[in-house]
Amino acid sequence: MRRMTRRLWLAAAAGGRAFAAPQSRKGIPVDTLPEVERKKKLKVVFVGAHVDDWVDCAGTIARYTALGHEALCISFTPGDSRSMADLNHMPVEELAAARRDQAAKGAAIIGARLKFLDQNNQRMHVDPDAYDAFNKTLAAEQPDVVFTMWPLEFHPDHRAAANLAFNAWLQNGMKFQLYFCETPGGTEMQPQQFAPNRRVDVESVADLKRESFVANAFIKHSWPETDLWAKFRGMEYGRKYAEAFVHMATVATMPPENIYPKRWYYGGLRLGHDY
Repeated sequence: MRRMTRRLWLAAAAGGRAFAAPQSRKGIPVDTLPEVERKKKLKVVFVGAHVDDWVDCAGTIARYTALGHEALCISFTPGDSRSMADLNHMPVEELAAARRDQAAKGAAIIGARLKFLDQNNQRMHVDPDAYDAFNKTLAAEQPDVVFTMWPLEFHPDHRAAANLAFNAWLQNGMKFQLYFCETPGGTEMQPQQFAPNRRVDVESVADLKRESFVANAFIKHSWPETDLWAKFRGMEYGRKYAEAFVHMATVATMPPENIYPKRWYYGGLRLGHDY
């Protein structure tokens, strides 16, 4: 048997897709910010469970805002982590207020604003009422691109946020582009089966990514792991620093009976073109 070349081996390991970045004619990776080819001002929304979840794609958000696009980071909870409060010997209300303040300052560094919803830490719920409420919230923002948490993850709040965002994408007729973010690190935030199909070069905003991350003082100890992961994703992409995503790509359509404010109706997606 002929020896498999390194390039073919990498392609096979990636499920048939080489790790290398898409190349322009000059051999320079093309800009891979989702939807920028539409040549319009975009509304970019991040949907997270906690006030500081957006840090995992802070570089991508910073690149959007540097180009003049609008960015909003949504947190389902107000920062009310009992475990973090106990660890820092603080009342939960005091901790939550401090985390919201830090998150707002960090988001401002990358040109984004924050919005806090009304669920609670480790008590997030996913049910028809929660679906309807968030469908309405996200539809009102009229996003072009939405980034959210990866659903196969140990933290129950992250899974809930991903589920609610995915449902909103479906019941808003899949009108915006949906991307799942990677959560670096281990312990309660260890993602499973994350196989990215889109990467964004964030080397140009690496300093902003770090500054916005460490502005969240209660999690700044996690920066080395986040930095290492961005370097790893950069190496497999052919750049120094990158963030990785899973893009939900489909040519199916959502039938009218399943589009918000209606609830899910029997029949699912429409796969044909004769409707």
